[in-house]
Amino acid sequence: MDIELTGIFPAVPSPCDEQDRFVEDQFAALITSLYRDGVHGLYICGATGEGYHMRLDERQRAVEIGCQISSEFNGTVIAHVGALNTRDAVELASHAAQTGVAAVASMPPANRSQVQLVDYYSAIAGAAQIPVLVYHIPALTQHTPTLDEMLALVDIEGVVGLKFTDWNLLFLKRLLLARPDIVVLSGYDEILCPTLLYGAHGGIGSFYNLFPKAFLGIYQSVGAGDIRRAMALQNRLLSFLDIAHQYGIGPLFEFLMIQRGFGPHCFRRPRTVIDSDTLKRMKPELNARIAAIEEIT
Repeated sequence: MDIELTGIFPAVPSPCDEQDRFVEDQFAALITSLYRDGVHGLYICGATGEGYHMRLDERQRAVEIGCQISSEFNGTVIAHVGALNTRDAVELASHAAQTGVAAVASMPPANRSQVQLVDYYSAIAGAAQIPVLVYHIPALTQHTPTLDEMLALVDIEGVVGLKFTDWNLLFLKRLLLARPDIVVLSGYDEILCPTLLYGAHGGIGSFYNLFPKAFLGIYQSVGAGDIRRAMALQNRLLSFLDIAHQYGIGPLFEFLMIQRGFGPHCFRRPRTVIDSDTLKRMKPELNARIAAIEEIT
């Protein structure tokens, strides 16, 4: 396992303007802010980063900016290179490797067979010639692999592990028991602490952008054996995320990011915006739960 692929990696959004064009200065400002808060690295152009909705040249530019700023903070960049076709994924992987990322990851196109997935990741690994992470997210890919199928993917030459975005902790543990040397980065903010306790080496998440110190606190507390503090932080975050699930994770995330100055938008059209009446109704409880997180960190 490459020790650099451990820790807390915010899934960085890729701010855009009213015409959906990538806003480089806001992206750079967010990255700098996250590093100053202590994160270990960045996950660029994933689902939160809207990689699938950006042009290839914008994705490549995001990776270039991420690598440039990360070098100033000794941070680690993981570039998501997933695309709807192998050709684009290979092009992105090759560019990311040449730019200086530590690893590439890819969510594969949905509804693909196991044979197609092996071919897809083999092509990316061959083009990148740097560590590759499989992206396990059944909710989006509509594919729930068996243990043997997942083992076949992580056994591809060049693949070092996976981003694990799944609620099934038993599957995670079985995978680590079968392949104890792979890297696993947790993908659901709601269960960072449990996945770390089950053997994950860190996490990649959306709300890491808003509460980096809380997620760093979970990671550090688990590492120090202070499970009580780790779960206290996780529970405060769960209380907040409960509101996010009620009102829409994406719209609430964008609203809070814009409030903190990282706009004009996080997501490209068509986007969902929380209406003013809903905001007025939710704000008191939302602010109280945010304050509870900030209080404990």
